[in-house]
Amino acid sequence: MTRPTPPPAAPGTPAAPHTGGPSANAVILSSGLAYALFFGAVGAWSPYFPVYFRTLGVDLAGIGILTAIPAAVAIFVAPSWGLLADRLGDVRVPLVVSSLLAIVVALMLATEPPVWALFPGVGLLAAGTCAMAPLVDARTVSGLGAQRDRYGQARVLGSIGFIVVAIAVGLLIDAFGPRALFAVWVPLVAAGVAAVILTFGGAGARPRVGGVGPLGALGLLRRSPFGLYFLGSVLAWTSSAGATTYFSIRLVQQGGDAGLVGVGWAVNALVEIPMMLVFRRLAGRVGVPVLVTVGAALFGIRNVGWALAGSAQASVVVAMLSGMGFSLFLVGTTTWLADRVPAQMRATAQALFLGTAYASGTILGSLGAGAIASVAGLDAMFVALAGVSAAAAVIVWFAVGRPGLGRAGATIA
Repeated sequence: MTRPTPPPAAPGTPAAPHTGGPSANAVILSSGLAYALFFGAVGAWSPYFPVYFRTLGVDLAGIGILTAIPAAVAIFVAPSWGLLADRLGDVRVPLVVSSLLAIVVALMLATEPPVWALFPGVGLLAAGTCAMAPLVDARTVSGLGAQRDRYGQARVLGSIGFIVVAIAVGLLIDAFGPRALFAVWVPLVAAGVAAVILTFGGAGARPRVGGVGPLGALGLLRRSPFGLYFLGSVLAWTSSAGATTYFSIRLVQQGGDAGLVGVGWAVNALVEIPMMLVFRRLAGRVGVPVLVTVGAALFGIRNVGWALAGSAQASVVVAMLSGMGFSLFLVGTTTWLADRVPAQMRATAQALFLGTAYASGTILGSLGAGAIASVAGLDAMFVALAGVSAAAAVIVWFAVGRPGLGRAGATIA
């Protein structure tokens, strides 16, 4: 139910030399501030844009299309921002330009335009926002250099920002209506622009962001078990994204207000934090293949829970499974790939499996869920997506967990 977290290194990003603790601390603080502001904006948008668009007359199928558009845009536009940053040798210019584009489009969307204008508007908004997380990630790990394992200390502030803003915007919407989300979103992104301009200086300010897009690793899919794992990943993200597209609408349908919608999304993000922190210990006990398979299966269990939940409050409790499944599958995929591809392909493979696969799943899930929901209702849609999750778990296990593959599967020489 959450935003995909890009892998800790952008494709092609070299490890910058580092000179010591204070400089690393400065990178963590400045990047952490940018994460908090940009992911706070995500917390203002993701839980509530379906509610806002419904008030403008968009039907369930249209909501699915509007959810798929950003993923389709990100597949092609996000690498372009990276290429620009690589050519300039600095993430600041593309971050500022992309953010300003997003602000202009958001102000247009806040005017309650006709339904037809929402579709190009959402695409343009995505063209701006898709640069934020990957470029801040690249700046962070490049600035940290040899201390890249401290990346999480900066990134966790993004999760905190998401939680705080998601809850606050829910309360504002209850008081002032769905358009209130823009009154928070626009200032947060503007503040993010200011933070980038003012604080992305000194150590780590001029990282070389890789221009190799996720398509550069497509040859990897011809090798076993990577092709199967990619297919399982697409299906897992399809099940996850398809259901979460309609989570906010489900809560409203069950009588929940905007405040409860914010709590529902915040609960998911809260669960992610400890799950990510204990992943290494769990992997040492049961192995990464088990954890990624369980993560894929949890999406389906959650979907069944949402179909059966008799109240908005019960649906919020079930949402905890989203954070568990997301954390296990995301971190598990990152870990599994890092151990199995050569160093020169590692970041590109991560982009393929956590960028292209996620975006593809978002497109398939949101469009498919919208089509099913518009014909058969939300309950049938949740159940159908649970079946997709079950298929994903079987394929993932067949790819990485079968006897004979070793504890964690095959490795590329």
